[in-house]
Amino acid sequence: MNTFYLIRHGQKVSEVGDPGLTELGKRQAEKTAKFLKDKKIIKIYSSTFARTKETAEIINKTLKVGIIFDDRLRERMNWGSIPNQTLEEFLKEWEYSNFHREFKPKAGISSLQSGQDAFNVISEISISLPDSNIAIITHGGVVCDLLRNLFSDNELRKFKQDFPEKLDKLIKECSITTLVHEGNKFKLAEIGSVRHLNPTD
Repeated sequence: MNTFYLIRHGQKVSEVGDPGLTELGKRQAEKTAKFLKDKKIIKIYSSTFARTKETAEIINKTLKVGIIFDDRLRERMNWGSIPNQTLEEFLKEWEYSNFHREFKPKAGISSLQSGQDAFNVISEISISLPDSNIAIITHGGVVCDLLRNLFSDNELRKFKQDFPEKLDKLIKECSITTLVHEGNKFKLAEIGSVRHLNPTD
């Protein structure tokens, strides 16, 4: 049995391109590391964007288990990939891709492909590191894309009533979604938990 802790990166600097974490984002990552300390994590996997790499590196300072960076854990679209694209234009295309899962953005991959890429990563981990606990530092969209590939909307609503409608808005910075893989079956333990973060954050 493998337990995957799917963690969205900490709060990022609000700017185009590949920004890193804000000071709050760094604190969120530190609190997440403290929560994971007793979870017997043996490896961290991370997206290769700056915000996820920085989150993973902060967590690894506490866990000291090493990080494997994988492009397949990157968000399906990133603001700044298209020159001169406004945030409004980016968000419009993002929302469209949320609900038209086969749609391929101008710069990026479809929601279905994003979920498949993440699935491929965890499937490979389950084979190479069986019976282990793994932290995966990724993005809100990737978490949602993966869950929507694995579970029906009705199954997801049992955890978050408005999940299919709000999607990645429910996956807050440094939230933890816990996914268990046993045999050929996946089981959700929790979606987007932020109990390990201070309410004031």
